[in-house]
Amino acid sequence: MKIFILNSSGNVGKSTIAREVFASRMDNALIVEIETVNSSSAKFSSINTKKYKADDDFSTIYMDLIENENVIVDVGASNLSTFWKEVSKFAGISTLFDLFIIPTRSNDKIQEDTFKTIRFLHSEGIDDSTIKVIFNGVENTVERDFEMLLSVDFPFDESLYIDKNESLFNDLGFLRLTIEDIYTSDTEKYKNQILKEKDVANKLKLVKMDLANRMAVPVRARMDYIFSRVTGITKKDKVLVNDNTSDDEEL
Repeated sequence: MKIFILNSSGNVGKSTIAREVFASRMDNALIVEIETVNSSSAKFSSINTKKYKADDDFSTIYMDLIENENVIVDVGASNLSTFWKEVSKFAGISTLFDLFIIPTRSNDKIQEDTFKTIRFLHSEGIDDSTIKVIFNGVENTVERDFEMLLSVDFPFDESLYIDKNESLFNDLGFLRLTIEDIYTSDTEKYKNQILKEKDVANKLKLVKMDLANRMAVPVRARMDYIFSRVTGITKKDKVLVNDNTSDDEEL
């Protein structure tokens, strides 16, 4: 599966969604980052990432697209225009992608840019059926937080949302680990390791992993749902990559 993640606005959670929702649930996934400004998924050792600039030789990026079965292209807002100009030089390149994912947040400017991104994809001949908007950082409800965006003519799926949880993702960023890296259904696992650990730095890391694991339970279930909803792949079809639990519950 080939997934293109974009928004003409920055700070919407593109990289987090690329690695947490998609790469962590796809076999041997490669994240191709077109980015010059923001932090990279390359800092996460469990995520296979290649980073390029928007004006790098497109043939190298194209090789990554065709040689890897599962690819997530994560394009930074400041690189989108330049990169797409390169892409549009080649007839039919956009048809390589199965899905175009647009993460968004409730900020008014971001909502406006999200609509512009949808219109841009329409202008390039991308069909609504392959465009999925993910409502990120929801504090109240999707309907309330994204009232302005939902007023435009587009078949939004309001079930594709992630609740606001800055503490969890800040801790994961500090640890350079994904939810799938730290998750375990054994809630005593980290507690027991913390009690045995003598090194202060390692003990602090384990405390953060323990707290992140406890916060991750509902978030992980939500991400399972979003992945299944947009890709059509469920746990019945495929075991989650790096799933170190014995949890066989259905979505």
